[in-house]
Amino acid sequence: MGLSAFAQNLLSKGQFVNTDVELLELDDVCRKLLDRSSYVASLKGLPLLDSKQDYGLILLDAIQQPIIGYKKNGDERIKVLSGIFTYHRILQHISSEKMLTAVPVFILDKPPTREIRELLLLNELTRNLLKQCFLGSSSQLADHLYAWFDCPVHESLFQHEHWQQIFPSIKTKQELCDWLGISSKTFIPCALRGKTNE
Repeated sequence: MGLSAFAQNLLSKGQFVNTDVELLELDDVCRKLLDRSSYVASLKGLPLLDSKQDYGLILLDAIQQPIIGYKKNGDERIKVLSGIFTYHRILQHISSEKMLTAVPVFILDKPPTREIRELLLLNELTRNLLKQCFLGSSSQLADHLYAWFDCPVHESLFQHEHWQQIFPSIKTKQELCDWLGISSKTFIPCALRGKTNE
């Protein structure tokens, strides 16, 4: 099952539950994906330093950019699959102020397959990175995308099965660069700089 098929009836596969923030932890598949390239490094600007008065804004983030997760084998802990930027902000806040105690989380009835778990996070990361234009450097953009998709630099990112599921209409580097309004000459992962382009 692909990501689109999984998402078609997503609301019937779980429900929003007000969840204790201390029960949230990152899914192992997602952790490995994030270890490939830091999503925090993809953000422009300095990190927000929330005070205890900001917990309402963090709750607003949790509603506007919700976390998706699941429980495993009756465990009370929620494995986080998506809503990673919200999750990151919650972690920063609870480590310092502990004012925010619960957030709404969309909890799936059962864990998705390993592939769907990876695709959910890839979808969030790439759509935020590309549509919100977090990075100003097209070469850094290439580095993050190749790393997140675990794509060897000598292979085409745009032929990667996961890329094709998330962005089926973008089939070449030129199409991506045209969409983003960046030069295709600078969209080159670090390992290929100074060599022939993809």
